[in-house]
Amino acid sequence: MFRASILYGPRVAELYWVVMLELIPVALALGGVCIACYTDLKDRIIPNKLTYPLTGIGVIFYLVFEIYEGNFYRALFGAVGGALAFGIGYGLWLTGGWAGGDVKLFTALGALLPAYSAPRASPFYSADYPLFPITILFNSIIAIIPVLLVYAAICRIKGGGAFYDEVKITELKEGMIPAETIYEKGGKVGRYSTGRFSFLTKGIKRPNWDRILADPRRAAGVSRYQVGVLRRLVREGKLRDHIRIKRGMPFAPALGAGVFIGVFYGDLYWSILMAIAGG
Repeated sequence: MFRASILYGPRVAELYWVVMLELIPVALALGGVCIACYTDLKDRIIPNKLTYPLTGIGVIFYLVFEIYEGNFYRALFGAVGGALAFGIGYGLWLTGGWAGGDVKLFTALGALLPAYSAPRASPFYSADYPLFPITILFNSIIAIIPVLLVYAAICRIKGGGAFYDEVKITELKEGMIPAETIYEKGGKVGRYSTGRFSFLTKGIKRPNWDRILADPRRAAGVSRYQVGVLRRLVREGKLRDHIRIKRGMPFAPALGAGVFIGVFYGDLYWSILMAIAGG
C-alpha cells in the first residue's frame, strides 16, 4: 500500500483501499457459508446468530460504503438483494423444499452479495443490478443435481422415498416434519396429502378442517402436544399407526457451493446458455 502511494500517487492508493473494502462482504459470505455448512451437517441447524448479523452487516455495508462513494443508487443494493433472496427463499419454504435456516442463510447471502462481477461467466445483470442471488441459487441447484440423483437412487434401492419416510405414530418424535396433513373435522380424523406435486396444488380443494394435528408447513415440525394427541388417537383406534414424514436434507452445502462457484467462476447457468448459443 505504501509503495503504491509512492510510485503511483494517492489516487491509486485510494483505489486499492476501495477494492479491499469491497472484498469484505465477499469474505464474510464465503466464511459464513463454511460455518453454515458445518452446523447444518453436524447439528442440522443454521444458527440465527450467524445469519442475522451477516444480513445486517450486508445492508449497512452497502448503505454506508456507497453513500461515501457518492453512488446513492447502489446504496440500497444490500437491502434489495436481501429482500430478493428472502422472497425466493420464502417461496421455496412454502413448497416444503427449504427449512427456515436455509431461507435466512440465503437472505444473508443476498444482502452480502447483491451484485458481483465474476471473473469468467458473468451475466449482464449480476454486476449492475442486485440480482446476484439468482446466480447463487442457479449454481446451487446445478451443483446439487448430481448429488440428488445419486441420493434418490440409493433411497430407491433401499426401498424408501427420496424425500420422505413412513414411520409409526407411536415412534413419532417432537420436531419431525410431517409430509401429510392430519386434521380433525366434526370429531372425525382425516388425512390430506396433495402428493408429489403439493407445491403446485397446495390450497386447492383443501378440506375445511376444525384443527390440524400434523402440519407440513410448520417449520418446527410436530409439537410435543401434537405427538401426544396423535398417539392417543392411535390407541383409541381413530387413526392408523403410520405417518409420512419429510426426509430432511441439509441445503447449506449446496448454497455454499453456489457461492464459491459464483465468486471464483461465475454463473453456471449463464455459461451453459452461452455454450448452447455458441454451438
